[in-house]
Amino acid sequence: MRPKKAKPSVCWYAPLQLLRTSQQVAIATIFGRHADPRLVEGITRDDGSQSGVQGSAPFGPYDYSGQPAPFWLDYISDTGDGWDAIYTVAYHAAQDKLTLSPGEARDDRTSGAQTERGSILIFGGDEVYPAASLEAYETRLILPFEHAFPKQGTGWLRSSPHVFAVPGNHDWYDSLVSFTRLFCSRGSFAGWEAPQQRSYFALKLPKGWWLIGTDLQLGNDIDGPQHAFFERLEKQIGPEESVILCHAEPNWINEKVYPDEYAYRSIRELEALFGDRIKLFLAGDYHHYSRHENERGVQKIVAGGGGAFLHLTHGHDDTVLEGDEGEAPFLCRKKFPSRRYSWWLAWTNLLLFPIRNWSFGFATAPAYAVTASALITPDTQVNSATELLLQVVQRLSWEPFSLFWVVAVATGVVFFTDTSKLWYRWTAGLVHAFSHIAAAVLLGGAIVAMLRTGLVEFRPEWLPWQPPLAALATAVAGYIVGPLVLALYLTLSLNVFRHHRDDASSALRSPHYKNFLRLCIAPSGELTIYPVGIQRTASRFGPSAGPTPSRLQPLNGTRPFLIEDPVVIKTQQGACSSQGVRQA
Repeated sequence: MRPKKAKPSVCWYAPLQLLRTSQQVAIATIFGRHADPRLVEGITRDDGSQSGVQGSAPFGPYDYSGQPAPFWLDYISDTGDGWDAIYTVAYHAAQDKLTLSPGEARDDRTSGAQTERGSILIFGGDEVYPAASLEAYETRLILPFEHAFPKQGTGWLRSSPHVFAVPGNHDWYDSLVSFTRLFCSRGSFAGWEAPQQRSYFALKLPKGWWLIGTDLQLGNDIDGPQHAFFERLEKQIGPEESVILCHAEPNWINEKVYPDEYAYRSIRELEALFGDRIKLFLAGDYHHYSRHENERGVQKIVAGGGGAFLHLTHGHDDTVLEGDEGEAPFLCRKKFPSRRYSWWLAWTNLLLFPIRNWSFGFATAPAYAVTASALITPDTQVNSATELLLQVVQRLSWEPFSLFWVVAVATGVVFFTDTSKLWYRWTAGLVHAFSHIAAAVLLGGAIVAMLRTGLVEFRPEWLPWQPPLAALATAVAGYIVGPLVLALYLTLSLNVFRHHRDDASSALRSPHYKNFLRLCIAPSGELTIYPVGIQRTASRFGPSAGPTPSRLQPLNGTRPFLIEDPVVIKTQQGACSSQGVRQA
């Protein structure tokens, strides 16, 4: 039983969605960089700091240091997609207590870890898909969280926790207008209060811990007022205190995988500003769980499993990430799902792509029909593929539109190809393009030949209708074959050549393998990280029963579990060490 306004997950390969997304990205990129609202915000809003009152001063580090320990926080990133996945995550995150089973790979006799709902909820970026708007936030983010954790007044006696949000690139597609109205207006979000005043923030937590959320905009850039704020903040953080740094994107992975495309200079400057006090890096953007650790126990965690489609975990090798100059490398300690399972999961695209992206065929259908009409004459009579190829070459030599169309198709497909390696973009792009062209020609040639033979023998009076009938039949064939060609290309690109992970993942549209983080600051000052995994999301929901704040409860799906043993960060005079701990 879903609410009437509940939305299914975004179909990224729907033709209209592709056009809308391209338009929104282009507009946001042009106007967002030349009319940065953060600069106006930095001028018009007070730049004072708080002193001991939670969320009450105009702007500054929000002070929670006086709160008793243990102090709990929740971190959820990449939300606001389909109802099933986001509500499954929101429901489990909203419960007062959550017992986490030890996971499939561990001894079933081990008892679960007991966790509590966080006093603070951190959204780690990309709070809504496919692009920010008031309607999208309302139906894809607010609606599921309101059902999972309603505002006070529903009979539950509890104090309202607080929520803070880091904006991601999808939040920036309307120049941060809707994000600012929702999170930066001193209002509320479902059952959480939202004291945040800017798109970036700092939280002073108990036992010498700080949490810093940045705003990278669209161009991986930290603006001047934001950088100035963090420079002032740095002077307030003692040398033996510890920092949790939250970015919308995992710069430590992007710089490794796409060194020619990502240059996080302003982020590097910010990280250098806080130096060794940073003990934990958090990011979303990739919709899976990934943890890297160096020999000092500094953690870099990607936890983007809040509701958007699963990002497959294999592809480019990020097993070892180089540290800063003089620093030890970061080694990958855990992936969820595992690389091996992810590799097998990618092959299911060959079967599931035409089903989960059924509307994509409406783009390939006319493309195949036009391609066949441009390269094959209606009176084509050939006895083999070789003869058909010769006729196509002849048509390209004397028909300008045919040549133009082939060049346009090839250019468009090359532009779509993964850009991390220029040689791969041209080689794989041209192979992909000519695979579609060859499929259209072969289908069109076979259909023209069959129609001509059938009409001459049985319906000669229908011969004038042969061209439109051939175009229609080729379009139908293109609706079926075109998506299969793309699915094969994406699967081979990822599983063989380690490219197109984003495209193969969005094509798979898997709502499963969700995750979020639950953090606990102990009275001793230790920070424990509980990585919460949900292997299968719910698809059926019913009225809640029993002691729960939620209006609906999942009727199927799997229970939350620990993706790996909790990670403990111990602070010792500016250094840190970490260790796995067994469940309580």
